[in-house]
Amino acid sequence: MAFLLWYTNYFIDITSKNLVDPKTIKTIAELGDVTANGDFSAWHVKSQLAEDDFKRHLDKILIDNTEIDPIDVTVTKGIDGGPLKML
Repeated sequence: MAFLLWYTNYFIDITSKNLVDPKTIKTIAELGDVTANGDFSAWHVKSQLAEDDFKRHLDKILIDNTEIDPIDVTVTKGIDGGPLKML
């Protein structure tokens, strides 16, 4: 049932000095498909999580797996997408 697949684009800006490649964080895949810019200060995540759940899970992942303080992270919700968005 492909028509039930949906996602939200989340853009994550990180101002911390302790930047990491998100691909090195084992649990980051729980959030969705993650990409990052060259210096890892901006991440893009295509996720099926609602905004509150996404932020809560991201904060926990950052606290447990990195030295990035969630205070140094800004999450912006982008456009929802999926197969039906093309219609």
